[in-house]
Amino acid sequence: MSNLQRTMLRLFFVSVFYILMLTIQAGKNIPANGSRLVDEIYKQTYHFQFREVDSIIHANDSFYKNDLKYNLAVVNYYWWRLISGEENDNFSNLVSKRIGQIKATYSTEKPSLDDEKLFLLISIYAYSARVNLLDYSYYAALTDLSHYYSQLKLSFGREQGYNSLYLTSGLYYFFAGYAREKMPLLAPILYYYTPGNMVKGMQYIKTAEVSGDWKISQEAKYFLMKINFDVYGNYSEAAKYCNQLLAIYPENLLFQIYRLRINLATNKLADAKASLAGMERTAHMNNQLTTDEKASFIRQAKKELEAYNKKEKQ
Repeated sequence: MSNLQRTMLRLFFVSVFYILMLTIQAGKNIPANGSRLVDEIYKQTYHFQFREVDSIIHANDSFYKNDLKYNLAVVNYYWWRLISGEENDNFSNLVSKRIGQIKATYSTEKPSLDDEKLFLLISIYAYSARVNLLDYSYYAALTDLSHYYSQLKLSFGREQGYNSLYLTSGLYYFFAGYAREKMPLLAPILYYYTPGNMVKGMQYIKTAEVSGDWKISQEAKYFLMKINFDVYGNYSEAAKYCNQLLAIYPENLLFQIYRLRINLATNKLADAKASLAGMERTAHMNNQLTTDEKASFIRQAKKELEAYNKKEKQ
Protein backbone atom coordinates (compact mmCIF):
# COMPACT_ATOMS: atom_id res chain seq x y z
CA MET A 1 0.00 0.00 0.00
CA SER A 2 1.45 3.38 -1.02
CA ASN A 3 1.91 6.37 1.29
CA LEU A 4 -0.95 8.10 -0.49
CA GLN A 5 -3.22 5.13 0.12
CA ARG A 6 -2.24 5.03 3.78
CA THR A 7 -3.03 8.73 4.10
CA MET A 8 -6.38 8.21 2.38
CA LEU A 9 -7.11 5.31 4.72
CA ARG A 10 -6.50 7.51 7.73
CA LEU A 11 -8.80 10.17 6.31
CA PHE A 12 -11.46 7.54 5.75
CA PHE A 13 -11.31 6.29 9.34
CA VAL A 14 -11.39 9.80 10.77
CA SER A 15 -14.26 10.88 8.50
CA VAL A 16 -16.35 7.81 9.22
CA PHE A 17 -15.70 8.02 12.93
CA TYR A 18 -16.67 11.66 13.23
CA ILE A 19 -19.98 10.80 11.57
CA LEU A 20 -20.66 7.70 13.59
CA MET A 21 -19.94 9.04 17.07
CA LEU A 22 -21.15 5.76 18.46
CA THR A 23 -22.68 5.38 21.87
CA ILE A 24 -22.75 1.64 22.42
CA GLN A 25 -23.61 -0.33 25.53
CA ALA A 26 -22.73 -3.98 26.16
CA GLY A 27 -20.94 -6.26 28.58
CA LYS A 28 -20.91 -9.43 30.59
CA ASN A 29 -23.91 -10.69 32.51
CA ILE A 30 -24.36 -9.09 35.90
CA PRO A 31 -26.93 -9.61 38.67
CA ALA A 32 -30.47 -8.31 38.13
CA ASN A 33 -29.95 -5.47 40.60
CA GLY A 34 -26.78 -4.54 38.72
CA SER A 35 -28.65 -4.49 35.43
CA ARG A 36 -31.22 -2.14 36.94
CA LEU A 37 -28.39 0.05 38.19
CA VAL A 38 -26.83 0.21 34.73
CA ASP A 39 -30.18 1.10 33.19
CA GLU A 40 -30.64 3.83 35.78
CA ILE A 41 -27.27 5.38 34.94
CA TYR A 42 -28.20 5.53 31.26
CA LYS A 43 -31.69 6.89 31.92
CA GLN A 44 -30.55 9.60 34.30
CA THR A 45 -27.75 10.54 31.90
CA TYR A 46 -30.16 11.05 29.01
CA HIS A 47 -32.54 12.93 31.31
CA PHE A 48 -29.62 15.27 32.10
CA GLN A 49 -29.77 14.42 35.80
CA PHE A 50 -26.02 14.61 36.13
CA ARG A 51 -25.74 15.11 39.88
CA GLU A 52 -27.96 12.09 40.41
CA VAL A 53 -25.63 9.97 38.26
CA ASP A 54 -22.65 11.25 40.24
CA SER A 55 -24.36 10.02 43.40
CA ILE A 56 -25.09 6.61 41.88
CA ILE A 57 -21.48 6.19 40.80
CA HIS A 58 -20.15 7.32 44.17
CA ALA A 59 -22.36 4.84 46.01
CA ASN A 60 -21.71 1.83 43.75
CA ASP A 61 -18.32 2.25 42.15
CA SER A 62 -16.34 0.10 44.56
CA PHE A 63 -18.77 -2.81 44.22
CA TYR A 64 -19.09 -2.78 40.42
CA LYS A 65 -15.65 -1.42 39.49
CA ASN A 66 -14.71 -4.62 37.63
CA ASP A 67 -18.03 -5.03 35.84
CA LEU A 68 -17.82 -4.23 32.14
CA LYS A 69 -21.44 -3.24 31.61
CA TYR A 70 -21.33 -0.88 34.55
CA ASN A 71 -18.06 0.67 33.40
CA LEU A 72 -19.41 1.30 29.91
CA ALA A 73 -22.45 3.01 31.41
CA VAL A 74 -20.11 5.24 33.40
CA VAL A 75 -17.99 5.95 30.31
CA ASN A 76 -21.13 6.94 28.43
CA TYR A 77 -22.04 9.32 31.25
CA TYR A 78 -18.59 10.91 31.31
CA TRP A 79 -18.76 11.32 27.53
CA TRP A 80 -22.04 13.23 27.83
CA ARG A 81 -20.41 15.50 30.40
CA LEU A 82 -17.54 16.07 27.97
CA ILE A 83 -19.87 17.22 25.17
CA SER A 84 -22.13 19.22 27.47
CA GLY A 85 -19.87 22.17 28.10
CA GLU A 86 -17.37 21.04 30.69
CA GLU A 87 -14.30 22.61 29.11
CA ASN A 88 -11.61 20.99 31.23
CA ASP A 89 -9.56 17.79 31.24
CA ASN A 90 -11.42 16.21 34.15
CA PHE A 91 -13.97 14.14 32.25
CA SER A 92 -11.55 13.37 29.43
CA ASN A 93 -9.20 11.86 31.98
CA LEU A 94 -12.05 9.98 33.67
CA VAL A 95 -13.14 8.46 30.34
CA SER A 96 -9.60 7.46 29.43
CA LYS A 97 -9.05 5.91 32.85
CA ARG A 98 -12.22 3.83 32.67
CA ILE A 99 -11.46 2.65 29.16
CA GLY A 100 -7.95 1.69 30.25
CA GLN A 101 -9.45 -0.38 33.08
CA ILE A 102 -11.83 -2.13 30.69
CA LYS A 103 -9.05 -2.92 28.22
CA ALA A 104 -6.79 -4.20 31.01
CA THR A 105 -9.55 -6.45 32.31
CA TYR A 106 -10.33 -7.88 28.91
CA SER A 107 -6.70 -8.28 27.86
CA THR A 108 -6.31 -11.09 30.41
CA GLU A 109 -8.84 -13.16 28.44
CA LYS A 110 -8.27 -14.85 25.12
CA PRO A 111 -10.49 -13.07 22.58
CA SER A 112 -13.68 -15.00 22.00
CA LEU A 113 -15.98 -15.07 19.01
CA ASP A 114 -19.24 -14.86 20.97
CA ASP A 115 -21.50 -12.04 19.85
CA GLU A 116 -21.63 -10.14 23.12
CA LYS A 117 -17.85 -9.95 23.43
CA LEU A 118 -17.54 -8.78 19.85
CA PHE A 119 -20.09 -6.10 20.59
CA LEU A 120 -18.18 -5.19 23.75
CA LEU A 121 -14.88 -4.82 21.88
CA ILE A 122 -16.54 -2.64 19.27
CA SER A 123 -17.82 -0.45 22.09
CA ILE A 124 -14.47 -0.16 23.83
CA TYR A 125 -12.49 0.87 20.76
CA ALA A 126 -15.20 3.24 19.56
CA TYR A 127 -15.26 5.15 22.84
CA SER A 128 -11.49 5.15 23.08
CA ALA A 129 -11.13 6.60 19.58
CA ARG A 130 -13.74 9.26 20.34
CA VAL A 131 -11.74 10.52 23.29
CA ASN A 132 -8.47 10.48 21.36
CA LEU A 133 -10.05 12.41 18.48
CA LEU A 134 -11.45 14.95 20.91
CA ASP A 135 -7.96 15.38 22.36
CA TYR A 136 -6.41 15.57 18.85
CA SER A 137 -4.47 12.36 19.54
CA TYR A 138 -4.87 11.18 15.96
CA TYR A 139 -2.32 8.36 16.00
CA ALA A 140 -3.90 6.76 19.06
CA ALA A 141 -7.36 7.27 17.58
CA LEU A 142 -6.40 5.60 14.32
CA THR A 143 -4.95 2.65 16.22
CA ASP A 144 -8.23 2.23 18.07
CA LEU A 145 -10.23 2.62 14.86
CA SER A 146 -8.20 -0.13 13.22
CA HIS A 147 -9.02 -2.44 16.13
CA TYR A 148 -12.63 -1.25 15.90
CA TYR A 149 -12.95 -2.36 12.29
CA SER A 150 -11.10 -5.64 12.86
CA GLN A 151 -13.72 -6.58 15.46
CA LEU A 152 -16.65 -5.12 13.57
CA LYS A 153 -16.04 -7.18 10.44
CA LEU A 154 -16.20 -10.38 12.52
CA SER A 155 -19.75 -9.47 13.52
CA PHE A 156 -21.13 -9.09 10.00
CA GLY A 157 -23.78 -11.71 9.22
CA ARG A 158 -24.47 -12.45 12.87
CA GLU A 159 -27.07 -9.76 13.48
CA GLN A 160 -30.06 -12.11 13.71
CA GLY A 161 -28.45 -13.95 16.58
CA TYR A 162 -27.68 -10.75 18.51
CA ASN A 163 -29.98 -7.90 17.52
CA SER A 164 -27.80 -5.13 18.94
CA LEU A 165 -25.38 -5.83 16.09
CA TYR A 166 -27.94 -4.43 13.66
CA LEU A 167 -26.99 -0.98 14.95
CA THR A 168 -23.21 -1.31 14.64
CA SER A 169 -23.43 -3.11 11.28
CA GLY A 170 -26.07 -0.69 10.01
CA LEU A 171 -23.99 2.35 10.85
CA TYR A 172 -20.97 0.85 9.13
CA TYR A 173 -22.88 -0.14 5.98
CA PHE A 174 -24.53 3.25 5.74
CA PHE A 175 -21.49 5.44 6.25
CA ALA A 176 -19.13 3.21 4.27
CA GLY A 177 -21.63 3.41 1.42
CA TYR A 178 -21.91 7.16 1.90
CA ALA A 179 -18.12 7.52 1.83
CA ARG A 180 -17.86 5.47 -1.36
CA GLU A 181 -20.55 7.58 -3.05
CA LYS A 182 -19.57 11.04 -1.79
CA MET A 183 -15.81 10.64 -1.40
CA PRO A 184 -14.59 9.09 -4.68
CA LEU A 185 -10.94 9.70 -3.81
CA LEU A 186 -11.32 7.07 -1.10
CA ALA A 187 -12.42 4.37 -3.56
CA PRO A 188 -8.94 2.72 -3.76
CA ILE A 189 -8.85 2.40 0.03
CA LEU A 190 -12.45 1.26 0.41
CA TYR A 191 -11.66 -1.58 -1.96
CA TYR A 192 -9.95 -3.40 0.93
CA TYR A 193 -12.95 -3.13 3.25
CA THR A 194 -16.40 -4.65 3.43
CA PRO A 195 -18.53 -2.88 0.83
CA GLY A 196 -20.93 -0.30 2.17
CA ASN A 197 -24.59 -0.02 1.24
CA MET A 198 -26.63 2.98 2.35
CA VAL A 199 -29.98 1.29 1.77
CA LYS A 200 -28.96 -1.82 3.68
CA GLY A 201 -27.50 0.34 6.43
CA MET A 202 -30.77 2.23 6.90
CA GLN A 203 -32.71 -1.04 6.97
CA TYR A 204 -30.42 -2.39 9.68
CA ILE A 205 -30.64 0.78 11.78
CA LYS A 206 -34.44 0.68 11.54
CA THR A 207 -34.36 -2.95 12.66
CA ALA A 208 -32.23 -1.92 15.65
CA GLU A 209 -34.78 0.81 16.42
CA VAL A 210 -37.44 -1.81 17.13
CA SER A 211 -35.08 -4.15 18.99
CA GLY A 212 -35.84 -5.32 22.49
CA ASP A 213 -32.99 -3.34 24.08
CA TRP A 214 -34.27 0.15 24.87
CA LYS A 215 -30.75 1.59 24.87
CA ILE A 216 -30.06 0.32 21.36
CA SER A 217 -33.49 1.48 20.24
CA GLN A 218 -32.77 4.96 21.52
CA GLU A 219 -29.40 5.11 19.79
CA ALA A 220 -31.04 4.01 16.54
CA LYS A 221 -33.65 6.77 16.89
CA TYR A 222 -30.86 9.31 17.37
CA PHE A 223 -29.00 8.20 14.24
CA LEU A 224 -32.20 8.00 12.19
CA MET A 225 -32.91 11.58 13.24
CA LYS A 226 -29.37 12.66 12.42
CA ILE A 227 -29.12 10.84 9.07
CA ASN A 228 -32.49 12.12 7.89
CA PHE A 229 -31.54 15.65 8.90
CA ASP A 230 -27.88 15.84 7.88
CA VAL A 231 -27.68 13.46 4.92
CA TYR A 232 -31.07 13.26 3.28
CA GLY A 233 -32.63 16.57 4.30
CA ASN A 234 -35.80 14.65 5.14
CA TYR A 235 -36.93 17.01 7.87
CA SER A 236 -40.31 15.39 8.47
CA GLU A 237 -38.64 12.06 9.26
CA ALA A 238 -35.99 13.82 11.36
CA ALA A 239 -38.76 15.60 13.28
CA LYS A 240 -40.54 12.29 13.87
CA TYR A 241 -37.55 10.73 15.60
CA CYS A 242 -36.65 13.96 17.39
CA ASN A 243 -40.14 14.17 18.85
CA GLN A 244 -39.99 10.54 19.93
CA LEU A 245 -36.72 11.17 21.77
CA LEU A 246 -38.02 14.33 23.42
CA ALA A 247 -41.18 12.54 24.49
CA ILE A 248 -38.95 10.26 26.56
CA TYR A 249 -36.22 12.77 27.49
CA PRO A 250 -37.74 16.28 27.53
CA GLU A 251 -34.81 17.57 29.62
CA ASN A 252 -32.20 16.57 27.05
CA LEU A 253 -30.82 19.81 25.64
CA LEU A 254 -29.02 18.10 22.75
CA PHE A 255 -32.30 16.71 21.45
CA GLN A 256 -33.85 20.14 21.95
CA ILE A 257 -31.14 21.71 19.80
CA TYR A 258 -32.07 19.30 17.01
CA ARG A 259 -35.69 20.41 17.28
CA LEU A 260 -34.53 24.00 16.85
CA ARG A 261 -32.39 23.03 13.84
CA ILE A 262 -35.30 21.22 12.20
CA ASN A 263 -37.50 24.28 12.70
CA LEU A 264 -34.88 26.50 11.11
CA ALA A 265 -34.36 24.08 8.21
CA THR A 266 -38.10 24.18 7.48
CA ASN A 267 -38.22 27.99 7.81
CA LYS A 268 -40.37 27.87 10.93
CA LEU A 269 -38.72 30.83 12.61
CA ALA A 270 -41.43 31.35 15.20
CA ASP A 271 -41.20 27.69 16.22
CA ALA A 272 -37.40 27.95 16.36
CA LYS A 273 -37.67 30.94 18.69
CA ALA A 274 -40.13 28.98 20.81
CA SER A 275 -37.63 26.09 20.86
CA LEU A 276 -34.93 28.45 22.12
CA ALA A 277 -37.24 29.79 24.81
CA GLY A 278 -38.03 26.21 25.82
CA MET A 279 -34.34 25.40 26.04
CA GLU A 280 -33.74 28.41 28.26
CA ARG A 281 -36.55 27.34 30.60
CA THR A 282 -35.29 23.77 30.70
CA ALA A 283 -31.73 24.84 31.44
CA HIS A 284 -32.82 27.33 34.10
CA MET A 285 -34.99 24.77 35.92
CA ASN A 286 -32.42 21.97 35.85
CA ASN A 287 -30.30 22.22 38.99
CA GLN A 288 -28.44 19.04 37.98
CA LEU A 289 -26.34 20.93 35.42
CA THR A 290 -23.42 23.25 35.97
CA THR A 291 -23.62 26.89 34.91
CA ASP A 292 -21.18 26.16 32.09
CA GLU A 293 -23.27 23.27 30.78
CA LYS A 294 -26.42 25.38 30.74
CA ALA A 295 -24.67 28.25 28.98
CA SER A 296 -23.00 25.99 26.40
CA PHE A 297 -26.22 24.66 24.92
CA ILE A 298 -27.99 28.02 24.97
CA ARG A 299 -24.99 29.70 23.36
CA GLN A 300 -24.99 27.13 20.54
CA ALA A 301 -28.72 27.50 19.95
CA LYS A 302 -28.49 31.28 19.79
CA LYS A 303 -25.55 31.05 17.40
CA GLU A 304 -27.55 28.90 14.98
CA LEU A 305 -30.57 31.20 15.22
CA GLU A 306 -28.38 34.23 14.54
CA ALA A 307 -26.80 32.50 11.52
CA TYR A 308 -30.27 31.82 10.12
CA ASN A 309 -31.36 35.44 10.59
CA LYS A 310 -28.16 36.69 8.96
CA LYS A 311 -28.66 34.40 5.97
CA GLU A 312 -32.27 35.57 5.55
CA LYS A 313 -31.18 39.20 5.43
CA GLN A 314 -28.68 38.62 2.61
